[in-house]
Amino acid sequence: MSARRLIAGMLVSGAIALASFAQVSGDASARRAPYPKQLPPGEPLELIESKCLMCHSAMLITQQRKDSTGWEKTVHQMEQWGARIVPTDHDRVVAYFLKNFGPSTGATKSPRSAPGTTKQ
Repeated sequence: MSARRLIAGMLVSGAIALASFAQVSGDASARRAPYPKQLPPGEPLELIESKCLMCHSAMLITQQRKDSTGWEKTVHQMEQWGARIVPTDHDRVVAYFLKNFGPSTGATKSPRSAPGTTKQ
């Protein structure tokens, strides 16, 4: 076999392997549900939209899965960095995040889902 045929065969094999890999990778990303671009309904959503979405997208928030300590630290840090959340609202904000984006909430909640349901 000539060197030219050997190189051509290797190039074709490499192209086929690369195409197969790209197809598998593309299928996996198509199956992954995107994070919602809106927060789910619930109290104190209006407060969170006015205080948190000023700097962050809802998508960033919906990607988080934190326990009560994690959300407490996050909200406290945001307050230290300038989020104007009055002390009486602090616990309500943490409770909302924990309920909707805690570690045991499972699938990402859709903003249009009925209460108690999750989007899979």
